[in-house]
Amino acid sequence: MTPKLMSYNQMDFQSKFHLEAELNRIEKNVKQLRGKFKEAGCLSFTVTQIWNKQGNNRLGLHYAYKDEKAFIACQKIMNGIPDDQENPSIINADRGIVVIHEDLLQGD
Repeated sequence: MTPKLMSYNQMDFQSKFHLEAELNRIEKNVKQLRGKFKEAGCLSFTVTQIWNKQGNNRLGLHYAYKDEKAFIACQKIMNGIPDDQENPSIINADRGIVVIHEDLLQGD
């Protein structure tokens, strides 16, 4: 299924230690909530550690959604995940409508 909406968030942390703590928290939440996100219409979820920015401790989170309804349903799930008050981060979020999507893993 081709995603109709995508979102990309960047999270900046004050240290590598704080970044790794967030990765552990994300892994725990993904294991617990995977089924709910899938049922809500999230097609994929990817976390990247940004490596091309010297001195930054940054994660990138990429979500692909079936449609607008799925995006809203998944936001409700995400809003239910408590923030880690002991590990503050700066978050920048971008949302987009998919206008070109080429799946290079599919056959010719």
